[in-house]
Formats: sequence, C-alpha cells, structure tokens
Amino acid sequence: MTRFCRHLLLGAVISLCSLSVLAAPNVVVSLAPLHSLATAVTEGISEPALIYERQQSPHGSGLSPDQLRTLTQADVLVWVGPELETGLARLVARLPETAVNWHWHDYDQGMRQYEPREALFETAAEALHGDHDHGALDPHFWLDPRNAERFVSALADELAQLDPANAESYRANAASEQQRLQELYADLDARLAPVRERPFIVFHDGFQYFERAFQLNALGALVVTPEIPPGPRTVAQLAQRANEVGGVCLLHEPQFSSRWMQPLQQAVPNGVLSQIDPLGSTLEPGPDLYERILTQLADTLATCLENVS
Repeated sequence: MTRFCRHLLLGAVISLCSLSVLAAPNVVVSLAPLHSLATAVTEGISEPALIYERQQSPHGSGLSPDQLRTLTQADVLVWVGPELETGLARLVARLPETAVNWHWHDYDQGMRQYEPREALFETAAEALHGDHDHGALDPHFWLDPRNAERFVSALADELAQLDPANAESYRANAASEQQRLQELYADLDARLAPVRERPFIVFHDGFQYFERAFQLNALGALVVTPEIPPGPRTVAQLAQRANEVGGVCLLHEPQFSSRWMQPLQQAVPNGVLSQIDPLGSTLEPGPDLYERILTQLADTLATCLENVS
C-alpha cells in the first residue's frame, strides 16, 4: 500500500469517527449529581456538560453568560424542573427549537415520590407511585439510590431513541451503573443501620428521599424553602422537640449561610452541628461523583449521630 493510500484510508477513518462523535447528542445537565449519573450512561460516547457550579444552589441562582451559552448549545437538557432550578426555568425558552427539554416528569415513571413537609415532620407523606397529578412534590428525588436507578434507565432509553447508533452502549452503561447503585444502596444501609433511630434536624427539607430510603429519624427542618428565613416560632418548636429527646444533630449545608442555624444551636445545648452536602460542592464532577456524594452524606451523618449523647 502506497503512502498516499495509507493517508487516504486514515483520513476516511478519522472522518467516520468524527461523524460518530457529531452524531451523539450534546447532553447538558443542570445539577452535579444528575450530571454524574448521565456521565456514567454516556461513557465512551460523549461528555455531558454541567450548568450549575458546585457552590451554586439551584434555588434561585441565576446563570452566568458562560452557563447560558452552555444551555443554548444543548441538544438535550436534563434537569429537575421549575420546582427546583427556578433560575434555569426562566431561561429554558432559550433552548434551540430542536432541543429536547427533558425534566423530572418526563422520566419519573416508577420513582418513589413524596410531598413536601412542614417544618416539623409530624405527618409522613405517603409515597406516590405510577400515575399522579404532578402537584407539589419534593424534587430532591436523586437522594434515593433506587430513584437514581430509574433515572439512568430512562436516560439510556431517551438517548437510544435520539442516537440509535449508540443505543446498545447507552443501555449497557446504564445496566452497569444500576448494578453499582444497588451495591451502593446496600453499603449505605449497612453504614446507617446502627444510628437509624438517633434524631437530627436539617437546615431545609431537602433530604426526605435519603431519610426514607434508609429509615432515618429526622425531627424537622429549620426552613421549608431556603429563600425564606426561619421564624422565632419555628426555632422554638424545633428546640423544644430536640430538647425532649436529648442530643440531636443539627445539619447545615454549604450552599447556605450557617448563621440561620445559630439561634437553634443556642437553644439546643446538646445539639451537635455538622455539615451535609447533597450536591457535592467540594467534590470533582465525574461518573463516580454520585456515589461519593451519598457515601459522604452517609458517613457525615453517621459520624454526627454516633457523637450524639
């Protein structure tokens, strides 16, 4: 084979590879945990883009020019929806006309879903399965690994329809990720079992999927929505409940100022302050981020509860 022929063949191979890459849709994901799961599904095919930076809260955060540019280049936007990413919700109209706007209620079939709660967790919301009216629901679904399994399966099916050439790879990746998620669930359940009955209070009611998945004992939340500061009555009621049970963990989040926890901390002498992070703000994005977020969350919570007297 002459040098010219070899170069011609190499050029043809490169062109075919380029066409394969171009054929894969540009997946853009709002939140780091979902981005991690999406990256596992698209491994070896494409690299999803992430909108929200690790320290950003999706509750009301606006988008920078670079983030808006990422959004407008999406072929598929994967997000939760206006009930969580309120700033993003105002900008989805900027998506290209051909883009797929794929939000929670497009992929929630078979997921465990719960209604929002009041600050004092007195009445447990019943899980909703299958058909429902899509009324007010707690949007933090990814904190239950069993919901994450449903998510990766649904994403693989969606991408397989949009990109049939890579359908087999998407579904194989999803199956591998589901196996890892099942192992993660078992590991976390074993880690949390010894502290399952010990009480804690969260900064805002964003953890009930995690609580219910592992049958934990949350007493309440300081705020229902992070944009509205707690009132004195809520602080007093939570303090009374905490002091009745003795020691309790007080859990704040890095996306929000811990100063709102100070009145409660002062009112609960036996409270142990600790930080939990449902978005992995200190962790690097990637296919294993989801596992690291939940493992860190379980370890932090278990360590705090082990120190409660």
